[in-house]
Amino acid sequence: MTRLYLTALALALVATPALAELQGFLAPLAPVVGRSYTATMSPPGAQPAVVDVQLWEEILGGKGVRITHSINGGDYGGQSLITWDETKQSLVYFYATTASFHTEGTLYAAGDSLLTHEVIVGQAGDITEVRGVTRRTDTGMVVRTERKVQGQWLPHRASTYVETPGAVPTFR
Repeated sequence: MTRLYLTALALALVATPALAELQGFLAPLAPVVGRSYTATMSPPGAQPAVVDVQLWEEILGGKGVRITHSINGGDYGGQSLITWDETKQSLVYFYATTASFHTEGTLYAAGDSLLTHEVIVGQAGDITEVRGVTRRTDTGMVVRTERKVQGQWLPHRASTYVETPGAVPTFR
């Protein structure tokens, strides 16, 4: 039985593609990359529930990170591509959505948190900017966001994402 287990483990390790090591500037993302997360963003008992699924992946030989997410199996979603911008001396990202807009943002690491600020490009209602704090936890992460509407920052949401191995964002 032990030999069978060790053989299966060895095969699994060989069959698993190795992730490139994230470049130094992307190191703060390493604890969440290569994982999937799920958050129920609606109030408890709400029908239908609003569920967000995120997949964080290393790309470009460790020089970038892609986050793919979908809400309720594709009602809304998008992809963020994160990389280092030498000119800005910052991590930057481009978020393409299934709606009629995209965003361009910056990301900074601060302890166990990631601080984001993005500008809306295109039409997203009255929202012109979004900023947030993503804090890593033992089971996933907590994300708190604010939106700038008509020149004023307003609280948006606080979502708790739980690591969910095998969860995959889907689109229609």
